[in-house]
Amino acid sequence: MLNILRVSVTFLDPAPSFHGRADADQPEWPPSPLRLFQALVAAAASRWQRERFKESAQPVLAWLQRQDAPTIVAPRHHVSVPFRIAVPNNDMDVPGSYWAKRQEPSKPHRPVDLKTMKTVGSSRMCLADIPQGSHIHYLFPLGNGDCPDLETLTVAARSITHLGWGVDMVAADVSVLSERESVALPGEYWRPVSDSSPVVLRTPIDGTLDALIATHQAFLSRISVDSKGDESYSPVPSLSVFRMVGYRRHGDPAQRPSEVFELQRDGTLFSYPQDRLIHIAGMVRHLAIEAMGRSRPGDVDKDWVKTYVAGHARAGGTEHRQLSYLPMPSIGHAQTDQSVRRVMIAAPLGDDQVLRDLAMLLGGQPLKPTPETKLDHPPTLVRVQGDKVARLYTQPANAWASVTPVILPGHDDHKPDKARKLIEKALAQAGIDQQCEFESSSLSHFPKSLSAHKYGRDKRPTGYIRPNHLLTQSAVHLKLRFKGGLEVPGPLVIGAGRHCGFGLMAGVDR
Repeated sequence: MLNILRVSVTFLDPAPSFHGRADADQPEWPPSPLRLFQALVAAAASRWQRERFKESAQPVLAWLQRQDAPTIVAPRHHVSVPFRIAVPNNDMDVPGSYWAKRQEPSKPHRPVDLKTMKTVGSSRMCLADIPQGSHIHYLFPLGNGDCPDLETLTVAARSITHLGWGVDMVAADVSVLSERESVALPGEYWRPVSDSSPVVLRTPIDGTLDALIATHQAFLSRISVDSKGDESYSPVPSLSVFRMVGYRRHGDPAQRPSEVFELQRDGTLFSYPQDRLIHIAGMVRHLAIEAMGRSRPGDVDKDWVKTYVAGHARAGGTEHRQLSYLPMPSIGHAQTDQSVRRVMIAAPLGDDQVLRDLAMLLGGQPLKPTPETKLDHPPTLVRVQGDKVARLYTQPANAWASVTPVILPGHDDHKPDKARKLIEKALAQAGIDQQCEFESSSLSHFPKSLSAHKYGRDKRPTGYIRPNHLLTQSAVHLKLRFKGGLEVPGPLVIGAGRHCGFGLMAGVDR
């Protein structure tokens, strides 16, 4: 029977919270395997110093870094509302210069004046359904082997005092469980996945331990003194030897893979009017057709570029898998100019590698203007990760609203019942099979989005320019809420124009 190495961490605060941050200063949950590994290394280095650390702890820590990414069992959580506090600004040399002269510093040089504002946010654990306490378990399958030095690893774990910030005080322990015991632990199960996921955690790899030791040594040697007594400072490089692993909570829907590009011209963001966003979609699609035509995967049929990349229907008009080219209007602040500065390419579930290959080919490529775009100096596609605007379109949410209109698969003849049936059909075509409630309107939840109507009251064209083949179909703005509090990851794109930027949704309940 398979044995499981369990490293358990228990938060000691009666109202437990975790302040660790992920990329782009976003809340991290669950705490990453790398964070646990760093805590183990720090605790072991304090417990066994210098040569004793090398002899006692280093071998088992080196073994642990080579293990597969663990399953994580954690309590439910919610992200608390951030608040700001005044903290010292690390400028105590100013009052120190007064004290060296046996003087008291005057305002504004007093320690009480030398403050800066710091934003504090945390992930708070919901423990109502886990009466045993605020435990997080990291489960490492042992396969046919055993931990080479369970006793030393246990002592190191029991020496851990913090995980996250200094206020995140913990106690830790190590044990070996059977597979049956490991699946009976209370909490939510987060498992590593190979496809796209909104939760990506840092995980140690072979070499992480040596990199941590080198980083610590660089920190100790960051200030040097030359022969003249002059001091110099050497910045400490950030830890870079680790890998990013996607995690998915048991029961959560899979996330559609996506890649995001900024539109840049002369090193700055380029903006394009949102009513003409199909021009951006068309130019990116054209580049993708050219790129994949030259670098077509070897295991696809001869029509793959035509159907999958260009999006042309197969013979007989049957549904087929294809890429979506999604210009993203800028949202996230009431004062934001909702022009298009970014574009996302989304692929069907499971096609992560194809999309990564395409993104590598498109990065750094300038768009090629068409007669409709009239761009004398077209922008360049710059691949980005962790973009704050893109996150509004991709992070899991329970409620979603359309930023661009949903073009229905037909005309509703201004009949509410027919419109509802067309909306239900559009949801099904978009692959949304979770139960949800929806409401429709001609206006978006986002006040700077344009109307779903093609014409204004003066009978003049209004709203977004549509492709010719979608001009005769009705369009609405939608707001969705999934039942049972289910949070669904984006991108969510609905309707007949979902592959060229229409029906693009953003989360609205964060």
